[in-house]
Amino acid sequence: MTSADPAAPAGPTLDTAHGSVVLPTFLPDGTRASVRAVDTLDLSTVGIEAVMVNAMHLAQRPGLQTIKRAGGLHRFMAWDGVIVSDSGGFQVLSLLRKQGKKGSIRASGVTFQESPSAKKIVLTPEKVIEWQFGLRSDVVVALDDCTGPEDSPAEQIASTERTIRWFRQARQAYDLQCRQRRMDEPPLLVGVVQGGTRPPELRQRCVDALVESGAQGFGFGGWPLSAEGELEREMFALLARITPQDAPLFALGVGRPEHLVSLCELDMRWVFDCTIPTRDARHGRLYAFVPEIADRLLTPDRSFYQNVYILDEENSRKDEPICATCDCPTCRRYSRSYLHHLFRVKDGLADRLATLHNLRFYTRLLEMIRAGRMAQPGLREPARLG
Repeated sequence: MTSADPAAPAGPTLDTAHGSVVLPTFLPDGTRASVRAVDTLDLSTVGIEAVMVNAMHLAQRPGLQTIKRAGGLHRFMAWDGVIVSDSGGFQVLSLLRKQGKKGSIRASGVTFQESPSAKKIVLTPEKVIEWQFGLRSDVVVALDDCTGPEDSPAEQIASTERTIRWFRQARQAYDLQCRQRRMDEPPLLVGVVQGGTRPPELRQRCVDALVESGAQGFGFGGWPLSAEGELEREMFALLARITPQDAPLFALGVGRPEHLVSLCELDMRWVFDCTIPTRDARHGRLYAFVPEIADRLLTPDRSFYQNVYILDEENSRKDEPICATCDCPTCRRYSRSYLHHLFRVKDGLADRLATLHNLRFYTRLLEMIRAGRMAQPGLREPARLG
């Protein structure tokens, strides 16, 4: 994998069998063992050191036997960096709760069927751990019961208790896998902290139980945005405050540039993952730092960057790059007018060049954050994690 810049300031690191990653860091969405439109060499080129995959999707297709035959997911997707695997519970439960798909949440786990003709999917705490060990992930995330901001206090309590119970079962399955496989460097086990937004004591209860059961990292459970679309910053601050200070924090699903800055004002232990930069890229929505970025501090608003919609007609006449200060392959070689042309004629190269740029924007943003370029940088002392 690409190692951290030796000249970068010391900070918390996520230590795994496939190397150490300086935090905070951003993981692009590689749900099905690929980040759409780019390959793993592209990822290394723009400074990506870790990716997020989805264990449930990969267990369905191509299947664990295919990945095992290839020698594990790293070899299967030709990636030397860190792999974090999510359980798939967020996707299934959001479909059950939000879209009314057929399925049920029980004490033993979750059953789900997207359509009458589709294969039934069964998620249990033990099965999800077994899947992730089969992938040979570096970081595994336990199954949790995800709720939304609109759910009642009674549902939040039930979700929290179910998540705690499932994590205890997941920890037992994790220990069994470690014994059976005789692993010298087992993956990091992450528990997801549920509890909604009120009362905060519910999240404290969840953290205490996960610590007692042996969680080695902590994810923010539930929807990261309020019903009004605002970042639940107060709850993220609580998570940073009540978790062990040597544990990495996983801001699951958080990905807006201003949200990264906002959470890094609280703490520097974050692992971010989101589909936003790659999805936006494929739709021609690109990011550019403001021209005076070298002389500015980062603040948790949108003032430090601009959105560039490459399909705007004005870009057909612009020969400059997307961002004048960017060193990505796209900005070093191509103009806005060329990229505009590629999107207009629907050439596949458009998605690749746009994705490379957006991912490099994110890695540059994190480099600035780690260098202390925030107006209110995180105040935690450096710690080794993992």
